[in-house]
Amino acid sequence: MSTLSFKEVIHREKDQLRQRRKKLAQEHGTPEQENWFGIAMSGGGIRSATINLGFLKTLNKFGILQKADYLSTVSGGGYTHSYVQATAKEKGDFNQLFTPEHIAALRKHGEYLTPGQGYWKTGNVVLMAVAFVVSWVMSLISPIIVGGILYYLFDVIIGFIGENPLKATSELAHSIEWWALAIVGGLMLIHFVVNILLNYNLSVSKHFNKAESALAVVGLALYGWILLSDVKTGVRPSDSVLVDYAINAVLLFVLGFFTNPNALSFHRFYRKQLADLFLQFAGKHKNMALMDVFNAVSDIKTDYIAPYPLINTCLNLQNPGGGEKFKGTKASDYFLLSPLYCGSKLTSYVSTDRYLDYRNMTLPAAVTISAAAVNPGLGIYSNKLLSVLMTLFNARLGFWISNPLKLEKTRAIVWWPIYFFKELLGLIGLNNRMINISDGGHIENLGVYELLRRGCRLIIAVDAGEDKLYTFFDLNNLIIRARNELGIEIRFRADEQPEELIRPRPSQVYSKKRFALADIYQWWEDKKVINPETQQEENQIVNFDEPRKVGTFVYVKSSVLAPAGKPYLTEEDDPLKYGTYKYKIYHPDFPHEATSDQFFDEIQWESYFQLGRYIGADVLGIKDLEYYENNPAPSIPVEQLLAWFDDKTALLAPPAPARAPEAAEEGIFESVKGEAAAVREVTYQM
Repeated sequence: MSTLSFKEVIHREKDQLRQRRKKLAQEHGTPEQENWFGIAMSGGGIRSATINLGFLKTLNKFGILQKADYLSTVSGGGYTHSYVQATAKEKGDFNQLFTPEHIAALRKHGEYLTPGQGYWKTGNVVLMAVAFVVSWVMSLISPIIVGGILYYLFDVIIGFIGENPLKATSELAHSIEWWALAIVGGLMLIHFVVNILLNYNLSVSKHFNKAESALAVVGLALYGWILLSDVKTGVRPSDSVLVDYAINAVLLFVLGFFTNPNALSFHRFYRKQLADLFLQFAGKHKNMALMDVFNAVSDIKTDYIAPYPLINTCLNLQNPGGGEKFKGTKASDYFLLSPLYCGSKLTSYVSTDRYLDYRNMTLPAAVTISAAAVNPGLGIYSNKLLSVLMTLFNARLGFWISNPLKLEKTRAIVWWPIYFFKELLGLIGLNNRMINISDGGHIENLGVYELLRRGCRLIIAVDAGEDKLYTFFDLNNLIIRARNELGIEIRFRADEQPEELIRPRPSQVYSKKRFALADIYQWWEDKKVINPETQQEENQIVNFDEPRKVGTFVYVKSSVLAPAGKPYLTEEDDPLKYGTYKYKIYHPDFPHEATSDQFFDEIQWESYFQLGRYIGADVLGIKDLEYYENNPAPSIPVEQLLAWFDDKTALLAPPAPARAPEAAEEGIFESVKGEAAAVREVTYQM
């Protein structure tokens, strides 16, 4: 078989991960209990990327990041993921990640869509605007091709007939055209005046809209009538002219094979800007193929030095093909992009290195697809009206890729204009030769689902999505899907309820804690068993009398704690520290500013980055992170990490040596309790 089930995929992944563990001498667990460890980073654009960068920097300082078996990411979390994967492959050493030089360069260009300062920045704003307009014009080539083919075919047909049946009506059509323009103009003028005069009327504007809609349909038909009635006839065109018409139609048809929306949409500009920022340190690996990111069979250490990447996208199924099980739903599925296998449960999986579409997929392309929040197909958020508007205005960051179900049965070439109309009309489904994938947040925004599928014993998940009201929507979505689709319950401990610990109360403003602990229980399992009647192996649901604990879930939420004191610093001492200290004061939505804000200046970027660092320290129980920033830190084994979350009676890292107040951050300040502390710790616990 050319396709694989997700269970076969997971089995083969783990074979490679066992080899990676052995080669890196970091085996944990036992053959019976292998203690698979995964880190998940949520969507949330540049905000999520920056928080996760700080969080991973802390984990890396204590040797935890490289010990993870999986890195599973969605959208903005994938920006940071790509930095880790590509830079580690280039440098070959995790100690060369998150260096001051890297952090400074990333901070400087936090406004990655329009980087730079002064005239250079203005030029980049113009560049982005022009790139969008040009890609929009190119996206309209597909409907133009269809219209052009129909026009030239009409020319050929009437050439053989010798007479244009619409020619006699040409004068009438043109006369109607002027009357139509007058009627439309008059109607819109009346509509304008009535809207002003009857501002609060409920129905009058809708009545006008109905008349305008009817005129729009009639107008399109009239335009086609005028266009076709003007085709010259009277004398049969020469054979050479008819051949020219036919050739024009054929050329337009052939052009349709090259109007790939993946190449013409704004996706390309978005991908380039992300790569220029997060892959700038990757050298020759900046645009490496996805299949080359990981290979534990290799003898080259850089091929398996980083955890296995799981890049989460959403398979859009607005029209799944009429299947009964999809009726009444906004269907979607978890579509995985990874170095070894790509696919979903509904489409099955294929080897990434086997077929052209997947073999050519690059790391920056995969990360950009996972972050394609704007797209006609929006997974569970899909809407027919939005499909029309987003297609017409080229809001198409998603990606069309070969359907694994069709790879062995259909031709390898694609006539792309069809897919323009599939997006326009919301006809994206499983029966197509190509399928549409977009932002993983359109189905599950935490990136945890794939780690649960893989039976991870420990999952650390950073939720950096926008959630000003702390509704925990993404967490709720995960819990519901895990229980109903996987038979897995995420059960927070009695004293670790997120809404009690993390959600700020109006009277307190700040959170009590920035993470909560849960246990993972298995209620039922889909197993292969032998049917005693047929003696054949088949899938069967096995229900457990009592749920079994199978793992620990560490839910980390971007949140702030009340400050412990005020640092003695001025803007003249350090503008960056001074600005970040003020950031929460004058930006109350921090750290949940709108995801639509993808333009972080240096102060804003630093605020989110340092927040991520100290959230990581909180999770690990590190009291003096600045000490370890400037001194060697212990490497924490996974077993010790598991024990820490199960029984927090002992610190993961030994307490930092006591320091005199003047030694703390070069004497800038000391906390209200008289203990030496770094200025950033107070600053970012705000």
